Amino acid sequence: MTKTRWISASFLLGASLILTACNQNPLLITRSNCPAVAVMAHTGTITMFKGDSRNQSDVMWTANISNLERNCEQDETLVGTTNFVISVQKGPAFEGTEVTVPYFAALLRDNHLITAKQVYETTVRFAPNSDNAAVMETIEQSFTDIDIARHYNYELLVGFQLTANQVAFNMLR
Repeated sequence: MTKTRWISASFLLGASLILTACNQNPLLITRSNCPAVAVMAHTGTITMFKGDSRNQSDVMWTANISNLERNCEQDETLVGTTNFVISVQKGPAFEGTEVTVPYFAALLRDNHLITAKQVYETTVRFAPNSDNAAVMETIEQSFTDIDIARHYNYELLVGFQLTANQVAFNMLR
């Protein structure tokens, strides 16, 4: 066997061994009845100003939603737990030691129909001499009829409960 054929044969043998070792179908699709989770567009940040000004010097605080995670268990029922972090940063106009942040969780069916919405509040407290603080929030949703969960596509959206002006501010940022 010539050197070129030996290298080609070795390469093909090595490639086939690697592919055989994977032994997984890359086209295999696993369907989950658990709702997808996401932060709703333009609602993942909230900035509170002192007064009507929108100057940087008038920012009291800004909060963000991050680290969205979903855990889900399904048998005869379906129970989903969604965890996320609300972090707050003080602005130049901040006074105090804590802020209360309103947020919501909305369950969408088939990407357009809101089947449930709940508004919550969480209080974030700043440690002395700290400009940043965060809290972990948890939302649990359950479906007692697994057939309903199988029949529709559900999505859990979270975001800050904003006014129309606050949404417009986020869109223009």
